[in-house]
Amino acid sequence: MIQRNNHSNFILVILLGILIIAMPAGAFTVAMYGTNSGFNPDLHKDSVAVANSIPGTSGSELDSSVAQFTDPSVNVIVLGGDDSFSSSTAAKIESAVASGKILVITYPGNHQFDASLPATDGGIIPGGQALKQVDPTRIVSKAIFNGLPSEFLLNGTPPNGERAVARRSAVTLLNYDTGTPALLYMKYGKGYVIEWTTVPVPYYMAADEADAINYRLITRLLPPEALVTPTIIPLTTTPALNETTTTIIPTGAVTLPPTSGNVTVHSSPPGASVLIDGVFVGSTPDTFTAIPPGNHIVRMSLSGYYDYEGTIYILAGQTTNAFGTLPPLNQISGQSPVATPIVVAIPVTPVPTEKQGGIDNSILVAIIGVVTAIIGATATLFSHVFKAKKE
Repeated sequence: MIQRNNHSNFILVILLGILIIAMPAGAFTVAMYGTNSGFNPDLHKDSVAVANSIPGTSGSELDSSVAQFTDPSVNVIVLGGDDSFSSSTAAKIESAVASGKILVITYPGNHQFDASLPATDGGIIPGGQALKQVDPTRIVSKAIFNGLPSEFLLNGTPPNGERAVARRSAVTLLNYDTGTPALLYMKYGKGYVIEWTTVPVPYYMAADEADAINYRLITRLLPPEALVTPTIIPLTTTPALNETTTTIIPTGAVTLPPTSGNVTVHSSPPGASVLIDGVFVGSTPDTFTAIPPGNHIVRMSLSGYYDYEGTIYILAGQTTNAFGTLPPLNQISGQSPVATPIVVAIPVTPVPTEKQGGIDNSILVAIIGVVTAIIGATATLFSHVFKAKKE
């Protein structure tokens, strides 16, 4: 009898271990104002905690509780309601995003923001007949739209939206069929802003489709240190009198192996835009996270300088270092520099200025010009002297 009970306890502990392994590696906390974005935390109760939720029909409610939205414990702020909240509230939220939070915002709430938005506000227009993926072949698009259609057709009357123009540093994921951006994101300070320039649900997509897009994009952009490890509560049993039991005490949460790596990118001069596999991720110097293992193309660009492109190799759970020098446009003539592949922790040197036999082309041309001038002057002088003697 005692043996059977011990065996049962052992099975319960084993089942607990299986449940721990099945739990998500991390969770995040969200504060919500309205539901127009389509994000539904109720579908992610195992990984999303809600700090505060406001209907989104009265901006004064957001004004009075903005401290809960900007609290350090909140990782994601969702503004999917009207735009009646104050500009002061918008400024506080914008500052919180710059410190490392993610903001998901939809029309018309985006009217209260400007510099932090991935797109400029060009006025109100009616939406198009469909939302289309900009480039389904991109790595980020494959991750976000996996299992979803490449085109979301309008259902009913087109809703109003922004006559948006994507900023240079923004990444556009969905366009209207007219070409106007509908979903895009951009790094802002240490955080990110995800902007819907229209209301996706129920006009263009089902609620579960919009939720999947938002959730995947949020979890892709959140830095690993922002995720909160769930608390594991050990299973305890009360043995019967005179029974001998063996207690197995969990030593801590099960750590899943990393599935992505990071890269720290520096450039000379700093401040260059960084694109990984054609997707803008930020500016130098910075560390970019959640990059799939393997080879990736890194491009750096800065106004007034040649672009720099090379390759990096990402290892799961490790940080790769990359460095590139961008030559000024007025230093190299004849051809653009060819980038050398970027390698881990080894600076990459651009192709030097063209030289022939140790002499710069411009110097050689100048010498030839001087020699030609001397020959011409000598010939002219000789002709005058010869003519004078003849007379």
